[in-house]
Amino acid sequence: MSKVKPYVIAAVIVIAGILIGRLLGSGNSQQQERAVPKRNDQVPVTRVANSVVSRTIVMNGKVEAVKKIEIFAEVSGLFFDGTKPFREGRRFSKGEVLLSIEDSVYRNTVLSEKSALLNQMTLLMPDLLIDFPEHAGPWKLYVDNFSIEHSLLPLPPAANDRLRNYVAARNIYGKYFAVRSMEEMLGKYTIRAPFDGVVTVSEANPGILVRNGQKIGEFAATTEFELELSAAVRDAGLIHKGDRVLVSSDDFDNAVEARVARVNEAIDPNTQTVGVYVLLNDSRLKDGMYVSASLSVQVDDAVLIARELLDRESRLFVLRDSVFTLLPVEVVSLDGNTAIVRGIPEGSSLLSEPVEGVYDGMSISESSLSAQ
Repeated sequence: MSKVKPYVIAAVIVIAGILIGRLLGSGNSQQQERAVPKRNDQVPVTRVANSVVSRTIVMNGKVEAVKKIEIFAEVSGLFFDGTKPFREGRRFSKGEVLLSIEDSVYRNTVLSEKSALLNQMTLLMPDLLIDFPEHAGPWKLYVDNFSIEHSLLPLPPAANDRLRNYVAARNIYGKYFAVRSMEEMLGKYTIRAPFDGVVTVSEANPGILVRNGQKIGEFAATTEFELELSAAVRDAGLIHKGDRVLVSSDDFDNAVEARVARVNEAIDPNTQTVGVYVLLNDSRLKDGMYVSASLSVQVDDAVLIARELLDRESRLFVLRDSVFTLLPVEVVSLDGNTAIVRGIPEGSSLLSEPVEGVYDGMSISESSLSAQ
């Protein structure tokens, strides 16, 4: 009896294995049957008609003045207001004095150097009248009109190389350009408005000592603004220079109409977006204001579909000769639950809704299709 038991146990194990295998097989087949659409289920398809698809791209950004400068002191001295107090909100016209730095010491140095130049030119004249009498006239006129209080006039041009070398040997040119450089530096003690605008930042009070390189404030125009927007990489290809943009904000009524000035070719590595720049000219806008911008674009020869129809490889189910085939397409744009795609042949039958169990190469009868 003990010799029989091992054979019986082995036979039981084999039979149990066969039964379990059949049960699992029948279970998988039932699952497969449930996964495939039944014959009486209707599979929705739609016929593709490629056309122009409109889409609105919404972006946000900050308004900044096109003409905006930071003012730094290039010289040292006591700070004084210009024609008006240099304070935030103060408006200045182009050419008005924004501020000044006390320059009396350096001005006297410049006047001294100009006087030395005049002295050298005066000593030059007798020799010039003897050696170059035919060319001495313009130089004599220059000396007669020389003013220490006013900016230097350009030196008379040398009639020939011999006269040029004659004047240069007496260091007239070297002294002249040294004084010109000092005059340029003297001009930095007075800062004038380069354009019509308003002081946006003031960091100095009258009477304080400012040093070379110290920031004094900021000055910006109030008529021209630039809006920097960030567009997704896919959307950037649809945006072009000159496109119409509507800019809106909760801070003012009615949208501001503007045009795209330029589109950056590079991608911002931090945000993985592309910069779109819009020029604006509206009194309701302020430097630093955050606004929203909408831009309507047209996509030619495309189809608008539900985004969920795309698989991870940007493919769609298309019906060809009663067989579903995965067709690779070009995804032009993604927006919420919809997508704009290209590359579907005109007149193709496209699966219009996700259907469980549809797979690449699946055959289906015409009676099971539901046109939409």
